[in-house]
Amino acid sequence: MKPFTINRAIISVWDKSGILPLARELATNGVEIFSTGGTYRTLQENGIVVQKIEDLTGFPEIMDGRVKTLHPLIFSGILADRNNPGHQEDLKKVGASGFQLLIVNLYPFAETFQAGDKTENEIIEMIDIGGLSMLRAASKNFNSVAVLSHPSQYNEFTDRFENNTIDEDYRRSLARDVFIQTCNYDTEIATFFSGESESLPDLWLNHYRKTADLRYGENPDQKAALYNPESRPNSVPFTQLQGKEISYNNYVDCIAAYRVAFEFPTNRVVCANLKHTNPCGFGLGDTPLEAYRRAVKADPVSYYGGIVGLNCPVDKTVAEEFTKSFLECIIAPEFMPDALEILKHRKNLRLLIPDEDYLSFPYDVKAYGKGLLVQEHQSPDDIEETWSLVTKLSPDDSFKEALRIGWHVVKHVKSNAIVMADQDGSIGVGAGQMSRVDSMKIAARKADEAGFKISNTIIASDAFFPFRDSVDLAAKYGIAGIIQPGGSIRDDEVISACDEYGMFMLFTHKRVFKH
Repeated sequence: MKPFTINRAIISVWDKSGILPLARELATNGVEIFSTGGTYRTLQENGIVVQKIEDLTGFPEIMDGRVKTLHPLIFSGILADRNNPGHQEDLKKVGASGFQLLIVNLYPFAETFQAGDKTENEIIEMIDIGGLSMLRAASKNFNSVAVLSHPSQYNEFTDRFENNTIDEDYRRSLARDVFIQTCNYDTEIATFFSGESESLPDLWLNHYRKTADLRYGENPDQKAALYNPESRPNSVPFTQLQGKEISYNNYVDCIAAYRVAFEFPTNRVVCANLKHTNPCGFGLGDTPLEAYRRAVKADPVSYYGGIVGLNCPVDKTVAEEFTKSFLECIIAPEFMPDALEILKHRKNLRLLIPDEDYLSFPYDVKAYGKGLLVQEHQSPDDIEETWSLVTKLSPDDSFKEALRIGWHVVKHVKSNAIVMADQDGSIGVGAGQMSRVDSMKIAARKADEAGFKISNTIIASDAFFPFRDSVDLAAKYGIAGIIQPGGSIRDDEVISACDEYGMFMLFTHKRVFKH
């Protein structure tokens, strides 16, 4: 196979990092370089032999640089197939010559758009026309042109240039990289022109790049990977301080733990213990240790091998308590140095700091076949003023925190969900049952096994009670009151049952199913 020779190149880059060594290498080896505007000045000022594109075309840059490379002598040189005699004859007819290398990177549209402090005209001026067109043209003609679209490609290209290994497969891969970039670039522009949407977008415009292969998916026979938006290629949902690689199941559980622990509005410390995305224990305290012990007490069996979420820094005292159990991951906004010193001896224990901005996303997305199911993410904020009392008996202030806790936790439990709670946390959780009565029985059993006094506590339900049977059962346990969405055709029957037993009931008017 004949080596791929490069005689003529175009260099026109916004991001000039790394361009000088590469351009110098090309010029030293006799490559004729043509350039524009700021790139031309940079190369010339650094002693690299370079020619202006406008001297080649005989057409000056106009319209503040909007028109400079859009010329037949440029595009015929980029698009001419070196193996097509007709193309070579056409070049001669118009007095043009072919290019074998194009080095272009685009105006920073996404960065300008996302900065949030630019005018519409400033953003629009960052829509690259000539650069984008040249990149597409060179990529289409990858058999005859090598195209570099990012500084990260320069080192490998230089090595290949020096060793005459710029082969067809390599040029094809460079062309592929261009179309990935231009696809994402056009997506950013389309998003800008679409404007803010108050509802689900008509077109789901998202591009993701694989960040890491995970060990496996939910089960060992399933492959899995982590993907990041092209606009945030180096971001991660969690900064990992130590521990084993985060698995697929870990990611799912950790995101759930983050939401349970971080979304509850309180001035106290919150600790959430999760297993298989369900909170098995939720505790409040004045210190991390107090909150953790309260969460563990709610289910001292299920939390084993689970995930812990804390809404405050991990200190030495709670770190020592962590070492008494087997845990998979701990999520917290900070780990104090003395806590890290203790936990470093648990080498497999994953210590994670969440990126709250990364984890903030307005949609929940699930795949179905080749399509997507998309819904708005349910707001964690509850307007308690909209809750309504529907029974004769009203709760006194001593139940206020228990109601808030129960309603918060039940939102994060798989349906059908029942949560029993007092003013310091959950005391029993019943998750994922086909019958709400069964969930009630499980929650009561968990509370009883943990040694909690069930009477005079509250229960929260993620959806309405279709019958009064759950109220009848709650009364046997001595439950003081219930918080639930309401909305059943038998609401009157359920309310009457509460009045009969001397229980209070609040309607939130908001269903919080979790499937």
